[in-house]
Amino acid sequence: MPAYPKQGSLIAFPVGIRTDITFLIDGETLSVGKDGVIRYVLVIVSAQGARNVSFEGMRCQTGERRLYATGRSDGTWSMARSDQWVKVRGSRSSHHVELFLNYFCTIGAPAIVTPEAARRVLLKGGAVEGAR
Repeated sequence: MPAYPKQGSLIAFPVGIRTDITFLIDGETLSVGKDGVIRYVLVIVSAQGARNVSFEGMRCQTGERRLYATGRSDGTWSMARSDQWVKVRGSRSSHHVELFLNYFCTIGAPAIVTPEAARRVLLKGGAVEGAR
């Protein structure tokens, strides 16, 4: 499991027109495995301050995502009950679709092959030429 997210390493990314929920990726936890899976810690914060923390993976080649673990309020991880990969497109999770289409797995943009490239794309607000 990765280290629990720290406030200073969180990178916000917009999702649709919603402004009452903040979506963030912990830039320190981004990794790209030899299996091609981009792994990251996702933090979702409501307007009231409630936080959901999860350790996830996204496989661009097949258009799937997977939940590995959820974060507890004491800064520890609880393993996910299911280890199934699920399709990103057609999902109700608009933040996963946003990450897939505009950040990690964009069509026509260079593939994300390093954690540095993933951080750069998040900081720039979406996939850009030369992201490798």
